[in-house]
Amino acid sequence: MNIYTLKFPDEGNVGALRFDFDAEDAADALVTAHRKADELRSGRAAELWQGTRRLCAIRRSAASAAEHGQSARFQLA
Repeated sequence: MNIYTLKFPDEGNVGALRFDFDAEDAADALVTAHRKADELRSGRAAELWQGTRRLCAIRRSAASAAEHGQSARFQLA
């Protein structure tokens, strides 16, 4: 198991948040990160990290999520 971190930046009225979790690999971590991002701060941007290496940014649009029922937007680091 590897330790991954989901980071939400400080957005003024909502403080920064960090969520550490275990995953088998980066693919499993990405699935978990999308799920947790939706649970913790739906509609907010987040970054997925493995140690000091940024793996990707996760962005979820509330409108597109409602239309499609899923988050499919991510940006590789």
